[in-house]
Amino acid sequence: MVTLSEIYGEIVEKWFGGRDERPFIANAIREIEKNWDRNIFVIEAPTGYGKSTISATIAAYSLQEELKSIIAFPLRTLLEDQYNKFKGLFGNKLGKRYMHNPDSPYLIKPVTLTTIDTLALTLFGIPPEDLDKAVKYWDGTSSGSLGHYLFSQASVALSNIVLDEVHLLADSTKSLNFLFALMHAAIDNDQKLVLMSATIPEALKKRIKEFNPDVCMVEFNESFDRKFVEERRKKKYRINLIALASVEKFGSLERILLEGSKKFSKITVVFNTIGDAVYFYNNIKEKIPEFKKLLLHSRFSEMDREKKAELLAEMKKSEKFVIVTTQVIEAGVDISSNLFITEIAPASSLIQRLGRFLRYGEREGEVYIWYEVDDRGELARWKDDRYKVYDYSLTALTLEKLAEMKNFSVHVDYDRLLDVYGEFEVDERGVNDLRRILMNFENINSAVEKFFELEGSFVRDSFIIPVVPYSVIEEKRRSSKVPVSFETFKNFKVYGCIVSDEFVSAEKLKCNLSSPKALLRDMIRKSIAAFVVDGDYDSEMGLVKR
Repeated sequence: MVTLSEIYGEIVEKWFGGRDERPFIANAIREIEKNWDRNIFVIEAPTGYGKSTISATIAAYSLQEELKSIIAFPLRTLLEDQYNKFKGLFGNKLGKRYMHNPDSPYLIKPVTLTTIDTLALTLFGIPPEDLDKAVKYWDGTSSGSLGHYLFSQASVALSNIVLDEVHLLADSTKSLNFLFALMHAAIDNDQKLVLMSATIPEALKKRIKEFNPDVCMVEFNESFDRKFVEERRKKKYRINLIALASVEKFGSLERILLEGSKKFSKITVVFNTIGDAVYFYNNIKEKIPEFKKLLLHSRFSEMDREKKAELLAEMKKSEKFVIVTTQVIEAGVDISSNLFITEIAPASSLIQRLGRFLRYGEREGEVYIWYEVDDRGELARWKDDRYKVYDYSLTALTLEKLAEMKNFSVHVDYDRLLDVYGEFEVDERGVNDLRRILMNFENINSAVEKFFELEGSFVRDSFIIPVVPYSVIEEKRRSSKVPVSFETFKNFKVYGCIVSDEFVSAEKLKCNLSSPKALLRDMIRKSIAAFVVDGDYDSEMGLVKR
């Protein structure tokens, strides 16, 4: 029988030529191995420390000694990045599954990389493969197959599961409910569930310990790897905190970038909204022509996402580049910059972003953290008590803490920044509702009902809708679907939809667009693959409203 430590040694040999430069990872593997009789493991290590080696070790051990594994990510950009690394280890035993990519149906391959959304659907017996069948049966519009819901649930129940960047599940009560329901399932099924992140707030760790006192908690501290900590602390940079009014922000940020490009060669600029990122990129793309430039956000087709990932990999080898992006850069994207310009965000998101700053051997750099202010010079407030896409109070507390901490090591000394998080609210009734779905083996109706009640996702607060810009329809490229949130979808004019690869006009469509729940039901009833909207699209800029 092979051990986890032996598997880890093999992976270090294949990935790093046998050089084990991360002693804490080796320690985490030993702790998991020693406590393998437990069900839940929490691993916290700094950004850029190589936590994916743990995922690979768990997957390889599960394959050799148990049955299968599922590694779930919050964002597809991270999944694609990790897939390319894992392919060399697992070959055709490796699969991936997310929207429009059915490589591992029902998450059935021995090692499957997936999104947390797809994991949730499969766990509750309504995987993407069978969702329309289950909904139509529940809705009374079909009396045929319910899909393979028991097979779907079993595929998850028989797997060891790794959740990467688990801190993102703490963003809402809905996603926290799913996390705690999944922990219940892991214990009930005697599975291994490994939760990993660089930024797990103490309040969340406390809540997990209260739920399961037997959890194996493995946390990084300086004594594990003094060389790593000292090397990170020796990096020289200033953290500049700047307030910008709406009318001046783009001009000011452009001046910072152009001035910084005289000294720094690898530049990343992060915005909280796609609109701001696209506008800024459009302004600077013809400037400093000696720098390669790339725009990243979530509104690209599947094909162009993959091309962007390839361009990003190539860019890592470039001497000079500018990446303009949104929060898609946060979760595990392996890139490093020496000039980092980012909009303010809640602490965990901000720390994850800054994990892309001086990530490799660079010694010097500069950080600018900016925030938009109102007429009184205070952090601007958007509707629904938000700072753009984030919770306002949490963003304001992060800003307050940054001003108090001033310069600190963004790589290893960020614990105090995470103190902005208070208690995490878990809805016990909501968790128990999810658990009851897993206990109801007779039919799948309860899962479908909860799916509609939660507006199309067990995890995300926003329902995602596939759209196709009208210009693409005219060019007969109907497979170029782009995912957008329901809130964004409402801002587009709808010309029609795609059903069975044919365009159906809005007049014939008669679809209820009033709420996510109503829209979702009509999409499934009418087999709508995507909506056709008044947008423009190209592979460089993505989907933009006309």
